[in-house]
Amino acid sequence: MLVSVVVPAYNEVGYIDKLLRSLRAQTVPCEIVVCDNNSTDGTARVAKRYADKVVHEPRRGIAHSFNAACRAASGDLIAMTGADCLVPEDWIERFLPFFEDDRIIACYGPVHSTCRSYRRTFKFFSYFYKVIVKLKIAWGVSDANLIIRKSILDKVGYFDTEVQMMEDSMLMRKIRKYGKLKFLSDNIVKTSPRRLEKEGAKKVFIDRTVSLIKMKLLHRVGDEKFEAVR
Repeated sequence: MLVSVVVPAYNEVGYIDKLLRSLRAQTVPCEIVVCDNNSTDGTARVAKRYADKVVHEPRRGIAHSFNAACRAASGDLIAMTGADCLVPEDWIERFLPFFEDDRIIACYGPVHSTCRSYRRTFKFFSYFYKVIVKLKIAWGVSDANLIIRKSILDKVGYFDTEVQMMEDSMLMRKIRKYGKLKFLSDNIVKTSPRRLEKEGAKKVFIDRTVSLIKMKLLHRVGDEKFEAVR
């Protein structure tokens, strides 16, 4: 079963090298697809050193970028992560056994911080999302640590490009009727805390909570979006 890892990237020259090297070190070989989302720095140049495919998407936004990379991917399974993330060497390997069950359509795991000073905050976010999933309020899933069958993505039409915040949770709303999702609590991806550093943990938490409430009550998240942090 071929796995493609898709990575959206906008001006990530300071981060993407480490992420791509961690993907090349996976215990299970994978296809790496990077979408350069109209970067103005050397992101595409760095991506070409490691990636099997580098596609260009001029329309700005994470949903556009993910969709372009997913469509270019050849794998039966599409793993998703961020350009400022680091993945463990057995990240893909630990997901694979669950897809032997045809009822499983996606697996996901928690996202923690690469910076010690923000680790408690990220663990709080992970616990919060786990609770809202258990209570069936919404799907608190991060597309920094997610793997989905490509056949399901083809069926639902990928990410909604009108959504710029909580696009991952909206995708889960679209796919969940087609099968089961599996959460692996110990398959952890680490990411940069730069958004928390720029906007503050309180604001990020409030913005996400408001979006989740809208998603539950109105079946949409509105016009909120994250600002670029580069």
